[in-house]
Amino acid sequence: MDPNALIPPESPIGYPMPFWLIEILKVFGFSLHVMMMNIWYAGAILAAGFGLLGRGNARLVGHHIARALPFVIALGINFGIVPLLFIQAAYYQFFYPATILMAWPWFAVFWLVIMAYTGAYLYRLMILGKVKPWAGKAGGWIAGLVFIAVGFIFANAMSLLTHVDGWWNLFTRTSVAGASTGLALNFSDASLIPRWFFMFGIALTTTAVFVIIDAAFMSGRENEDYRRYAGRFSAVLYTVGLLWFVGFGSWYIFGTRSEAFPTALADPVMRIIFPLTAISPGLPWLLLVFQWKQPSRKLAALAGVAQFGLITLNAVSRQWLQNVELAPYANLASKPMDLQLSALIIFLLLFAGGISIAWWMIAKIVHVHRQEFVGKKHHS
Repeated sequence: MDPNALIPPESPIGYPMPFWLIEILKVFGFSLHVMMMNIWYAGAILAAGFGLLGRGNARLVGHHIARALPFVIALGINFGIVPLLFIQAAYYQFFYPATILMAWPWFAVFWLVIMAYTGAYLYRLMILGKVKPWAGKAGGWIAGLVFIAVGFIFANAMSLLTHVDGWWNLFTRTSVAGASTGLALNFSDASLIPRWFFMFGIALTTTAVFVIIDAAFMSGRENEDYRRYAGRFSAVLYTVGLLWFVGFGSWYIFGTRSEAFPTALADPVMRIIFPLTAISPGLPWLLLVFQWKQPSRKLAALAGVAQFGLITLNAVSRQWLQNVELAPYANLASKPMDLQLSALIIFLLLFAGGISIAWWMIAKIVHVHRQEFVGKKHHS
């Protein structure tokens, strides 16, 4: 069957704002979401592992990650609403068919996240001595494994969104009496597995950056030995994540998406963005290596900014690739627009307000831990 026959018609209403603005807001919101999501995507399983097998400072690193999980999960979920909103605004012709084909796994994400969120809280309460160790450890492992499963479902949905030529085969294999069962998963797309693993590599590097930021800003109760250990640990973890990033990123790009390179080389902007994306892990890695012996508040903050730059560059590159993959089926930028200025202004004000509140909350947390550190030094 012609794949174009499966694509729903364009909305007569048009975009509520310019397409370029939708892309900017989608990428920015996605970058904020991923910065938080990465910590629970890789951090939850690391925290559970260190809680079971770690000793001394290694276990303490896991406890510090677990301490942050309820907070970063809440931020990550809220920031995730923004890119999801703009995917539905601009990519509705592809997003809805893809998620209908895999409706049950997609719908299960909500319940899985609730389950993982509960597990993360149980693990944190165990550290505080408020629940039994067996319940806390079980919660930690449930959170870690469930978040990895959620990552797989998201990778599946986003890869299926552009795998239009595979929709009909998936439908015929999983339908009953001409009706979709909603159980299709995109295993026929060669990019799915490397994309899923590549996401985990970026999550490892982000978690490493979080560990050094936590050691520099939010470990006022810990001694210098722990902070030095955290500096070495973050550098080693980032190195592992960097090698993972290079290995699975190369498989994803060169092994499954090599046809995009001629198009990228023809685009003067992407001739700059693609190489920057490839080398972007280098700067945060260097900033962590410089803190091998002792975390520095200034270098830790710079590493956080550099890691956000890495995530943003990857989001821009992935957005460009998504548009290239969908170009045979739709000219997304040429669709009509019916500007809804009042709704846009309200959204931007609320979005800015939400980011400001999140920043204020983080600043308050850092201030409390800073006061603890100063008080501890004074007492000594």
